[in-house]
Amino acid sequence: MASSRLERIGNIYSRVRGLLRSGAMKPEDKPIWYEVYEAFPPKVEPQYGRKASEITIHPIFYPEDIVRAKFYERFGSPGLISLANNEYPTPCQKFLDRYKEMEKGFSDENELFEAVAKVMEEEKSVPESVSSNQPDNGTSMASMFSSAVSKSQPQPKINVGDLLTEK
Repeated sequence: MASSRLERIGNIYSRVRGLLRSGAMKPEDKPIWYEVYEAFPPKVEPQYGRKASEITIHPIFYPEDIVRAKFYERFGSPGLISLANNEYPTPCQKFLDRYKEMEKGFSDENELFEAVAKVMEEEKSVPESVSSNQPDNGTSMASMFSSAVSKSQPQPKINVGDLLTEK
């Protein structure tokens, strides 16, 4: 059968409960979420045909999100970033920190952005603009993959007949 209508008859909890009661599923094979669902059932039972509630979702934008978007549009992605290492801030975070420091002296956001970009480029804290024709320094995923493949050792040829013969 190509498709099934079982998802319309009951939810996953009722189907697993039925399998457990009938013995088709062993108690030790029940899913991890089953006991949590029994302990904390949802207020409204999830059903296939139920309409979604009508709530308004408010967009969440912070002022620095606009600055980040402009930063990445102008300077591009810095490449790979380790999110586990909090010692060194990302170039974008450095830019945002400097932006907040210099914010009080400017009334226009575009002038402030350009002033911060100029200061950060003089300090070489920000990568060169992506739009400039700078050669790629090899930090893209594709270039890292191709360099790893080119450095890989050639695999030795194994003859199955040699393995099976006794010496």
